[in-house]
Amino acid sequence: MHVLAWQTLPAPREHQAATFDFVHLYATTTKRQLELLESGFAIRFEGRIYVYRNQCPHAGSPLDWQPGQFFDEEGLHLVCHTHGARFHPATGEYLSGPSCPHGLMRLPFALDGELLRVPARLAGIQ
Repeated sequence: MHVLAWQTLPAPREHQAATFDFVHLYATTTKRQLELLESGFAIRFEGRIYVYRNQCPHAGSPLDWQPGQFFDEEGLHLVCHTHGARFHPATGEYLSGPSCPHGLMRLPFALDGELLRVPARLAGIQ
């Protein structure tokens, strides 16, 4: 995965999320590039920041059950709004619910105080 351009947003507070869009460049079999607009989210859990692609690995739909809402009521797990699968906030690992082939996809980021740099253009992920 290669970040081609970055964008900056405020870092989220504990058990909160910050969402963002990014352009994902895919290479096609005809050696062309396809640009898709995708979304990501950053969360703060137990004082640390984690950034993921906003896509359920099972259903392919966005995770948030309301815009920017990813945590369950207890603030312990991330929950897919489509089918209720639960993921660990610190690792993205699938925990329970309908079976998912793998966990959430992490995205690169950099934290500078309370400013978060996340991808604006990204190449090389599937």
